[in-house]
Amino acid sequence: MTMTVSLGFYKIIYNWVTEEGTERALFKPFQINGNPYKSRVFLVGMNPNPVLIVEENSTGIFADALVDMELLHDLYRPQLAQAPREFKGSMQFAAWMKEQFGEDIVLTSVNAYQTNVAKELKVIKNTDPTNYERGMDIFKEVVDEFQPEIIILQGTAALEQFKSLYYETLIVDDSSIPLKVQELENVGVFAEMYYSNGNNVKILAVRSMAYFGKDGTSFEKFKKNLSELLNKDSE
Repeated sequence: MTMTVSLGFYKIIYNWVTEEGTERALFKPFQINGNPYKSRVFLVGMNPNPVLIVEENSTGIFADALVDMELLHDLYRPQLAQAPREFKGSMQFAAWMKEQFGEDIVLTSVNAYQTNVAKELKVIKNTDPTNYERGMDIFKEVVDEFQPEIIILQGTAALEQFKSLYYETLIVDDSSIPLKVQELENVGVFAEMYYSNGNNVKILAVRSMAYFGKDGTSFEKFKKNLSELLNKDSE
């Protein structure tokens, strides 16, 4: 079920989307088809792509599009058609989660700064360090605001950046430390954190969703671990 963004929520999103001190929309903090406050699961990549141009005075409709996949695709169909395979695979995973578990998942990124390809982020780190850092701060604010029960990190870059961001609070299973993301995918929960209110979040890792396809046939162990976790949490 989709939703329309309230005035109060729009104010939060506006601060996440726009460059501080300007109305330039540089960031995409998240997207979901429904209410992010009701989502139990975050799927986290390294950074959002492709770049979605938010025209002047149109942040309101962009905010609505962040919680309405159909509207997002209507507004940005040409750009999304050129999106990398990881974005398309993430959408397929989101559809699978909805079909299998009735879950509307939040798609987000460790750095919210929009680029067309991930390697551009390395350039931005040097050419626009303030907004590069802001992109990571936005991610942490999104996590704190919605407080998912499960965070799935896709790909090595997202995994390593997440560990760097949360090194002070992340409780990592020592046996998982030497494992690569392809191995962590089969482990299930390899780390946990606690929010300031005491709520717990479980952390999983997985290969890029570029390889997921329609049904994730090569992700069977990961899907089994996730299914057991979701069913346990809903008991």
